[in-house]
Formats: sequence, structure tokens, C-alpha cells
Amino acid sequence: MAGDWEELNLDGGETRATKAARPWADLLGQRFDLLKGTLKVELPVGLAVPEVRVTTRQPAVGSKPVDLRQRRDLMKILDQARQMAAERMGKTPGYLAPLSADPTGRRQFSFSRLSGQLSQPVVPVEADSFEAEAFAPPRLDPRGLGTLVHAVLAELDFAGSAGESERLSEHVADLVRRHAPMHLPDSTEQELEAPIDMLRRFLASPRAAEIAAAQQVYRELEFLLPWPPEDSPAGGRYLQGFIDCLYGDVAGQWRLVDYKTNRVARENVAAAAAAYEMQMLVYALAAERILKRPPAELVLCFLAPGVEYRFPWDDAARGQVVELVDGAMPRAINART
Repeated sequence: MAGDWEELNLDGGETRATKAARPWADLLGQRFDLLKGTLKVELPVGLAVPEVRVTTRQPAVGSKPVDLRQRRDLMKILDQARQMAAERMGKTPGYLAPLSADPTGRRQFSFSRLSGQLSQPVVPVEADSFEAEAFAPPRLDPRGLGTLVHAVLAELDFAGSAGESERLSEHVADLVRRHAPMHLPDSTEQELEAPIDMLRRFLASPRAAEIAAAQQVYRELEFLLPWPPEDSPAGGRYLQGFIDCLYGDVAGQWRLVDYKTNRVARENVAAAAAAYEMQMLVYALAAERILKRPPAELVLCFLAPGVEYRFPWDDAARGQVVELVDGAMPRAINART
């Protein structure tokens, strides 16, 4: 029917119609004469030949074209905006005003950031302690040292190097040097001997041997724990975190291990461990939900002095962790709605 037709306008932006510098123009050029518009290939029977009109004349444009060669001086625009604001010449629209945070709307929490109570300083090693040489030099950034050691322990293959202590020792040194630029960028080769020695001592421990012989090992295991624990997950709040190591031993018992690189003397380990009680109990509760059974052991490994501290996990601990976490949450966030 006359008048029932479709039209496609293509702008090649070329100075010569026979030049096909764009992929789509090259494709059309294989089928049509780009200067005359005539068809260059045969169409299947029954298909109408499309009408193609080629023009090299630039159409008239009513508006003035923008000179794209000009560059806006962004700093000048910012200075003008600041001046207008200072002289009260402008008005900020209501929809651009800062939004106030709704603390009750938050649904996911990193338990380590709920409150400053969750990251208490641990008892440092005394300067005259006989163990002082076993600890990392004070110059090393404690946070960087911790993340470096955790990164190495997460990547290290305990079982694959069992019985090959010399090769494992060299592998530890290589991993420390490879991860150091990200975690301790300003450290020297001599300073890296501290985390290397710390890791080598741990790998020679009975705990490392037990992990190497474990039937199942999970490292840096992320979890989302509904909170409060009795609440339904749908639309509720969550605690989020990472368990350093969760492994099932040869007897089928699950054991939870968390590594610490604190510079703490042996006689002060119990005081230092108290700062991590809530962390370990949250981990235990999360592991229990994952495993559908309670973990047999909660172990805090202080790698510098080579000492372990164990937390009990029973009904009393389950009740205690709820009180600790609820007490650490800001009242507005912890309010029931």
C-alpha cells in the first residue's frame, strides 16, 4: 500500500561516498554502490529491492553547532560555583540536600566494626621480656603484619608439603616476599625475617601438623549470620565475617582456629585473649549454623609467642555471645521494630 514504508537514515560522516571507513559502511558497501545506491548482489526471489538514496550534501541545521575543540575549564567552573555559594547567589535544590542516615535501616554488619569495644588493644610485650627477640620489630605496621601473615596462611598448602620441611620453609619465605609489597610496602628484607620466622615456627607446631592431616580444611571462610540468631533470615539483620581456619580432624571433629600476630608475652596471653572473646563466640555460632553441629574446639593462636588459648563453647557461651553483640550494637540499630 502506498505510503506504508520504513526509512533508515545513516550518516557516514565521510567526505567521499566511495570511502567506507566504518564497519557498518563497509558492510553496506559490499551490497550497495555507495555513490549510486544501486544493489550489487542478487536478492532471493520474492524480496523487493530497497530504494537507496545517496547524498553528499550536508543538511541544513537550524541550531549553531557546538565547537567540540573547546575544553571546559573545570576548575574555573568550581571556583565560580563556590563564589556564588559564598555570595548567596545560588540556591541548592531540596533534592540535592544531604540525606540523613537511618541507622535502623542497616541490615548487614561486620561484627568487628559494630563498636570500638570489639577491637580493644591487647597487652603488649614488656621491653625486658626474655621473649622479646621472638616478636616482630616495633617498626612494622601491626595491621600490615597481620594481613600479610593471614594472606600467606590462606594460600599455604599444609598437606601438599607435609614431610618436606625444608621445601615448605623456603615456600613460606617466597610467599612472604610476594605478599609484602601489598601489606608492608616499606619493609626491608631484614624486617621480613620476623613474619617468616613466625610462620616457620607455627608450621613446626602440632596444630599445623593436625591441619595438614585434616580431612577437610576451609580457610578465610566467609559467613552471614542472622541476628538475633532466633530471627528469620528474611528481611532480618546479619553479621558478616571471615573464619581464618575451620577444619575437620581425622576423628571427624571440627575445630575452629583464629590467628593473631600480637606482640604479647606468654604470661599476658589470657588478658590479650579476652579482647577477642566476642569474636571467637560469634565465629563458633556461625560455624555451628554451617556445620549443623557444635565445633569441638575454639582456638586462638598467638603466633609470635607460639601460644594457644581455648574458649569454651556451651549453652552458657551461646547466651553470652548474644548479650555481648547486643551490647556492642548502638541502641538505635539494636532497637526492635
